[in-house]
Amino acid sequence: MGRPKINNKKETKSFRVDPRLWKLVQAEAKSAKSKPTDIINEALARHLGGVIRKKMDLDNEKLIHFLTRLDVVSEELDLMKGDLSKYESKNRKRT
Repeated sequence: MGRPKINNKKETKSFRVDPRLWKLVQAEAKSAKSKPTDIINEALARHLGGVIRKKMDLDNEKLIHFLTRLDVVSEELDLMKGDLSKYESKNRKRT
């Protein structure tokens, strides 16, 4: 069973990296016919998945269920934010 596909908006983040590590990322991206961003995201997801599994004593199936629920809750919150902003803009008194 693979990891669930996550459909989140991506954000640009700035970080400092050792040049030797960056060269390794670029080489892996080139050999995988991918982008360095994809390699970094995959590495972070694998690492954090391992951390979560270890801390919460989760197997892959439980972790996938947990991440899927997290995505659903995140989507629901985004919808609520949109509804709230529409409500506020309709009820805002213009002076």
